Amino acid sequence: MFNSTEINFLDVKLSWTDYILFGTLLSMSVLIGGWFGLVRKQTTTTEYNFGGKTMNYFPVSVSILTCHLSGIALVGVPAEIYQYGTHYLATIISVILTGLVTVYICLPVFYHLQQPSVFGYLQLRFSRSTRLIYSFFYITTLFIYVPIVIYVPALGLAQVTKISIHVIAPVLSIICIIYTSLGGLKAVVWTDTLQFTIVVISIVAIFAIGVKTVGGFAEIFRVTDQGGRLIFLDLNPSPFVRNSFFATTLGMTLHFFAIMSVNQGAIQKLLSIPTQKNAAVATLITSIMEIFMKILFVFIGLIIYTRYRNCDPVSTKIVDRSDQIFPFFVMEVTGHIPGLAGLFLTGLGSAALSTMSTNLNVISGIVYEDFIEPWMPNNAAKDANGTKIMKLLVVIAGFISIGLVFVVDGLGTVFQISISLRSVIDGPMVGIFFLGLMVPWVKARGALIGTFVSFVFMLWYVGSSEYYKLKFKTFSDTLPISVEQCPYPLNNTVIHSSPSPSEIEENSIPLIYQISFLYYTAIGFIVMCVVAISASFILKETDIDNVNPEHFTPFVKRYISRKKVYREVPSNEEHRVEMNLKETVQLEPKVRKMSATER
Repeated sequence: MFNSTEINFLDVKLSWTDYILFGTLLSMSVLIGGWFGLVRKQTTTTEYNFGGKTMNYFPVSVSILTCHLSGIALVGVPAEIYQYGTHYLATIISVILTGLVTVYICLPVFYHLQQPSVFGYLQLRFSRSTRLIYSFFYITTLFIYVPIVIYVPALGLAQVTKISIHVIAPVLSIICIIYTSLGGLKAVVWTDTLQFTIVVISIVAIFAIGVKTVGGFAEIFRVTDQGGRLIFLDLNPSPFVRNSFFATTLGMTLHFFAIMSVNQGAIQKLLSIPTQKNAAVATLITSIMEIFMKILFVFIGLIIYTRYRNCDPVSTKIVDRSDQIFPFFVMEVTGHIPGLAGLFLTGLGSAALSTMSTNLNVISGIVYEDFIEPWMPNNAAKDANGTKIMKLLVVIAGFISIGLVFVVDGLGTVFQISISLRSVIDGPMVGIFFLGLMVPWVKARGALIGTFVSFVFMLWYVGSSEYYKLKFKTFSDTLPISVEQCPYPLNNTVIHSSPSPSEIEENSIPLIYQISFLYYTAIGFIVMCVVAISASFILKETDIDNVNPEHFTPFVKRYISRKKVYREVPSNEEHRVEMNLKETVQLEPKVRKMSATER
C-alpha cells in the first residue's frame, strides 16, 4: 500500500539551487532590516512605526497586498477550489467593496485624525475603555493568526526536506523577528516588496507549467466542468450550505473589512504615505493586484483538480491533509526542473514572512501606544526609549508566536480555521468601527455593552461549533473526488476516510452549529450592532448635539453639520419676535428725541 512516507512526494528532493534560492531570500530580508536598523537608524517612534510618513504609495500598496497573500491564501485557496469549486471567485466582489469602503468611508477619517493606532479613534469616539478592550482583542487575534501563517510554509518545507516542522517554524520566525525588530515599518515594506516579487514569479511560473502539463485551458475547463468545479452563481439562500454566493460575498466582505478597512497593519501603512490622495491610490492598486492574484489562485486550484481528478492524494493518503495538495503538485510537476521547486518554497516562505513581519510590527506598536506610552515620562528621551521598547516587543511577540505554532497542528483546513477563529473578534470589531463612523446615536455605554455581549456570544458560538466539528469529525462534504485510476496498488486499496455529515445522525449536532463558517463574522457584526444600538436607545444616550463631526465619515459628517445648523437657526415665530424687539430698540432713541424737541 502506498502512503505518504513511502511516496515521499514522489522521491523528489530539493537541489542545491533550491536551497540557495531560499537562503538568498532569508539573507536579503535580514540585510534590508539591518540597513534600516543599523545604517539608516530610526530613532523616533514615528520613523519606526510610520517610516517618517514619507513612504511611496506603490511599495506600500504591494506591502499591504503581500500581507494579505499569506501562506494561508497561497496554499489554502487552491485546496479550497480543488475540494469545493469556484465559489471563492465571488470574493472579487468583496475586494471591490472593501476598496470602496476603505477609500470613501474609513480613510478620510483616519487620515484626518492621524492617530498612531486605529484604536486611538475609538477613544476619541467612545471612551478609553473601548480603546483598550479592542486593542487587547486585536492583539489576541494576531496571536491566533500568526502561528497559522508560519505553520503553512513550515509544513511544506518539512514535507520536502525531511527536516522537522519543529525546527523549520522557529528558524523562519527568528529570521522574521530579526529584520522586523531592526528595521521597523520601512524594513517591513521593502522586504514585502521583494517577497511579493518572488511570490508572483513563482506562482506565474507554476501556473504556466501547470497549464501545459494538464493539456491547456480547453482541457481544464472541460474536466472541471464535468467534475462540478465550475460554480459561479450558487444562489442557495440556506445558511447551512458551506459555500454559496451569499455566504461568500457577505462573509468574506466583512472579513476583508476587518483585515483591510479597519486593520491597524493596513491603516498604519496608508498613514505612512504623505497625502490622502496617494493613500487612496495605494488602496486602488492593492485591490487591482489582489483581484489578479485571486483569479490566479482559482486557476491553480482548477489545474490541480484536472491533474488529480481520478487519483485524489488526500483520499489515498499520499498527503496527510488537503493543505498539502498544492506543494505536492508543485513537487510532482516541477521537481525535475532545477530551481523551480525552490522558487515555489521561497515564494511560500516569502508570503508567510511578510504577514508575520507586518503583524509583529503592529503588535509592538499597539502595545506601546495603548498600554506603555501613556505611563512614560514626557522628556527628551521618550521617543528614543519608545523605539527600543517596540523593538523588544517585536522579539517577545515573535517568540510567543513560535510557541503557538504547534497548537495549529490537528485542526481543520487552514482556510477554514483562520476565518473561524478570527471571526470571534473580527465581527465585533467591524461592528464597533461601523457604529463609530456611521451611527452617531451610539455612545460609549452602548458600545461597551454591545462589545461584551457580542464577544461572549461569539466565543461561545464559534467554540461550540468547532467543538462539535472536531468531536464528530464533521468537516463539510467535498465535491466528488475519485481514486479509480490510481496506479497499483492504490486502486485495490480500501480508502478509509472520516465520516461525513450525511453519515452522522441528523440530531447529533444542533442545527444552530451547522451554519457555514463564512457567516461567523457577519453574525458577530449583527449581534454587536443590534445590542449596541438598542442599549444606546434604552440608556437615552442618542443625542448628537455633543458629538464631534470630525469623527464620522464624510456624508454622516455633513448630516450632523446640517442638523446642528438647523437647530441653531431660530424658528419663524422666534425670528419675528426678535425682529420686533430690534425695531423697538432702534426706534426708542428717535421717540425720545422727538419728545424733547416738541417740548
